[in-house]
Amino acid sequence: MHWNSGLNSADKALVVDIIIRIGRGSSSWTMIAKEIVPGIHVVKGKFADEFGFIASYLVVDDDEVLIIDPGTAGDPGKAILKAIKDLGLNHRKDVVGILCTHGHPDHIGGAARLHKATGAPVMIHRNDAELLTAPQLFIKERLRMDFAGRVAMKFDKSPMRVNFRGIEPDRFIEDGDTIRVGGTALTVILTGGHCSGHCVFYDATRKALFSGDEVNNFPNDPRKFYVDLTGSLSAKLAAIERLRILDIEFLLPAHDVAHILRDVSLQFEEVSNGVIQFQDFLLEHISLRGDADINQLTYDMIRARNVPVPQSNPALLPTTIQVTLKALGKAGLIREDNHGVWHHV
Repeated sequence: MHWNSGLNSADKALVVDIIIRIGRGSSSWTMIAKEIVPGIHVVKGKFADEFGFIASYLVVDDDEVLIIDPGTAGDPGKAILKAIKDLGLNHRKDVVGILCTHGHPDHIGGAARLHKATGAPVMIHRNDAELLTAPQLFIKERLRMDFAGRVAMKFDKSPMRVNFRGIEPDRFIEDGDTIRVGGTALTVILTGGHCSGHCVFYDATRKALFSGDEVNNFPNDPRKFYVDLTGSLSAKLAAIERLRILDIEFLLPAHDVAHILRDVSLQFEEVSNGVIQFQDFLLEHISLRGDADINQLTYDMIRARNVPVPQSNPALLPTTIQVTLKALGKAGLIREDNHGVWHHV
């Protein structure tokens, strides 16, 4: 039965509560694929501290399957292939594509192995294709860190670690493209906030949005986020406004559980508020201090504790602050001197 047939709003709300409780309370959730809505299955890896569960999605239609976000080099890994087999499909002939929302390690690390196992084409936006072909560029060019920080990243054990070889993409996806699997059509929407090549995928028939990291970076706290050095908070806000007018009943992020029905609009609102709060904190803080560099602002923001910030990787917060300061400077609200110190205008 299709989700929309025979269910009123009250019925849907009850189903949502059950799904959320099962998803958050059952340890088996992390072990096997779960069908969220007919034709869409989630495969979750192990719990990864602040990042929650890394989620890969399978869209199945007419005996074809599309993989969305293959995860890290090892997680969910073989579970994706097992899930395809459990669905009665052959991973060597039924997989029509491996689709990446963006090029960060926890989203493309498993692409090469899945490509080798399935022969399916790997698809990504051209702005993030360099991270697929040369993964070390994520550390060298996408994060604000010094030499010591780059060395430390080599020993990183989080989902952000770069421990995989590159692979050439088979197809560049663009804003407005259609990705097909069986009779299902997914519309590509370039958001470009989290990073310049970030895309989301909209299934209008199932009213589902595969949102990657654009709406939710971290589980249970939509106000907490980060961007890489190619990201843009103005693009992120514009993307949220563009997405929130779509008819979405299932918001499917790359971390944690799905957001359903009334929770979808709440997620959009909280993300927007989080971005605005982040910008306002920096503006107000520079105004009160008179001037500050990025290291000082990073320290102050962590100490203040009134803005949720990422804790897992030391480079994520200063990187996001740098991107935000550049945007505020471009708007004429602050200015940077020759010593990297920012001043209120």
